Amino acid sequence: MILEEGGKDYRVRVLLDTGCSIPLINQRTVEKLGIPLQRHNLAIPIENFTGQLVEGAGGYYTKPLLLRHRRYVTRESFEVAPMEEGTDIFLPFWWIAKHPPQGAWQDPEVRFNSTECLEKCTKYEAADFLLTLEEGILHDPNA
Repeated sequence: MILEEGGKDYRVRVLLDTGCSIPLINQRTVEKLGIPLQRHNLAIPIENFTGQLVEGAGGYYTKPLLLRHRRYVTRESFEVAPMEEGTDIFLPFWWIAKHPPQGAWQDPEVRFNSTECLEKCTKYEAADFLLTLEEGILHDPNA
């Protein structure tokens, strides 16, 4: 997929992870691309697939970032975590359910071309993303 940040496009390796519960971005990817981070007031616990706390995760998150695959576009905020080499982003089960990929399980070519995604997952729609911050203040990242 393509991650848009600061007016630049970066190719990123994305894992659709049915065992994951929150969008994650690799700490090394954040550092390499210079993605600005927000700090949580209180670190949130992030566990791996065995239920163990992931050391170094849960302290920071990204502002909403554009993520593209061909014509498909979404805007997501990511928790920052140290991750294994070879993966830049984990997308969780709820994200996969909301944006069902075609071909993901039988074919090496993944597409996001469900009727709903073709109508709603566009650059225009992704620009209207609202985010509620920890303090309860509604923030429009486009303002």
